[in-house]
Amino acid sequence: MLLFWRAKHEYRLEVFFMVLVEGIKMNAKPIRKKQLVKAWKTLSCKPLPKVKALELNDEDFNYAIQHRHCFEDELCEIEEWGRVLSTKGTDACVFNAEETDNAEYIILVRENPYHSLDEIILHELSHIARGDL
Repeated sequence: MLLFWRAKHEYRLEVFFMVLVEGIKMNAKPIRKKQLVKAWKTLSCKPLPKVKALELNDEDFNYAIQHRHCFEDELCEIEEWGRVLSTKGTDACVFNAEETDNAEYIILVRENPYHSLDEIILHELSHIARGDL
């Protein structure tokens, strides 16, 4: 789906596409690779791995988080944050992609996060750079 909108005499094109998350079709908005590359360069001298970053509406994001969550995720949250996080308090997640995803990693970000997108992308990419997935 393509959406055009006008802001101060400038037209922008927003692209949404369907993704399959845990067997459910969801609309997703891709996050620009330029933004990923900029953040990655602050974390590593290595080339950016093949990463797909997608923004989901809050309801779809919550569904995806709840259905992807496992015991290992809870252990990681306790190690990183000192407690298990609520779904509502989670801005994003990163996980290893499936072979059919045409990527090594997938980052999912909620549409209305609590932190800036730059902070979120940097944080999620830091997990990849450290190899703690």
